Amino acid sequence: METAATSPRTEPSLRIATDILQRLDFPALFGRSAPVEVELGAGDGSFLLGHAAAHPGRDFVGVERLLGRLRKIDRKGRRRGLANLRALRLEAAYVLEWMIPAASLHALHVYFPDPWPKRRHWKRRLVNTRFVELAAKALAPGGTVYVRTDDPSYFEQMTEVFDAGALFERVEEPAGLLDLKTDFESEFNARGIATRHAAWRLR
Repeated sequence: METAATSPRTEPSLRIATDILQRLDFPALFGRSAPVEVELGAGDGSFLLGHAAAHPGRDFVGVERLLGRLRKIDRKGRRRGLANLRALRLEAAYVLEWMIPAASLHALHVYFPDPWPKRRHWKRRLVNTRFVELAAKALAPGGTVYVRTDDPSYFEQMTEVFDAGALFERVEEPAGLLDLKTDFESEFNARGIATRHAAWRLR
């Protein structure tokens, strides 16, 4: 059974999940076996497209719930000839828990998720203790989680949950990675809003 299929209303490289009860089969999805990186909340794809273009030997999946953004990613990806790029229209938390096979990811990118700034809404934040557990399950040994946010309290929470246990160790981002900006990040930089970033590697 296929885990993804081409939407008839979009270009051929855009993949929309059709069987949400099956975990993704990355070799079948891309037609090869290669390191896989997933961006949860890919937005307009600014980071994902640049990263995929820079690393043709890796495969990339962008998860985004807004169809308009997915179509934009697909359109730009086709223009650039990025055969190593796929997009899924699903909620990020669902994909992480139910669709990513264990120990299958080289990297997980989570950039500028909704900060839910009001304290009473913090329980809705994507990155929490459960997220850390699921990320550890999804990553292959030595795999890395990369996070960015403009919200100081959210960054503090991210740091606390990743540093609290023995699953991950804090590491530096690879050279050049921070040069690739998301659409939100570019907007924040233009407005003079400080952003924060960090990375943790699975032990």
